Amino acid sequence: MTTLKVNIDNQSDARALATFLRTLGYVKSVSIEKPLLTDEDWIMPGRAATDKELDRLIDELEKDNDPGISTAQLEKEIAQWSKGIYR
Repeated sequence: MTTLKVNIDNQSDARALATFLRTLGYVKSVSIEKPLLTDEDWIMPGRAATDKELDRLIDELEKDNDPGISTAQLEKEIAQWSKGIYR
């Protein structure tokens, strides 16, 4: 058995192609995969984030209590990386 994978831009065209392929006698099965991204994903690949999505991301980052690292710590790590030392 051979598997054929086809990427189509929109759901309605995918359904139309799947319906056609099912009519062919030599096609064993046809399925439509759901996208891996959910509504919770703040941005989809290939599409710029909307203002609402960016605001949501900023709100989530502001809720995070992680102080990050200082400039001095970053400079120290960059110096190590440039020497080939990775932690």
